[in-house]
Amino acid sequence: MATTTKTQYPFEAPFDQFKGTSDQVLAAARKAGGVYIDSYEQAVDRALEIESRFASSAQPEWLKGLIESHVDLSRELASAYVNTARTALK
Repeated sequence: MATTTKTQYPFEAPFDQFKGTSDQVLAAARKAGGVYIDSYEQAVDRALEIESRFASSAQPEWLKGLIESHVDLSRELASAYVNTARTALK
């Protein structure tokens, strides 16, 4: 049976080095993106917690309901953003 030999082209070594470097950069970018998403999620949670506390002390009932609705909508939007961003980083 005949053996096949791989032909070595002069540009393969630099290409392999570039590919290895680009893989490292991509991995670092994904990691940084994950850290950013986690930080964003925590910041939104803290801000919405403050807004929820404010809603609990609101005097007119309609204002309390309005603020609570805003908190719920903001949580849903932030959750959709975070889930989409995490999916994109995979």
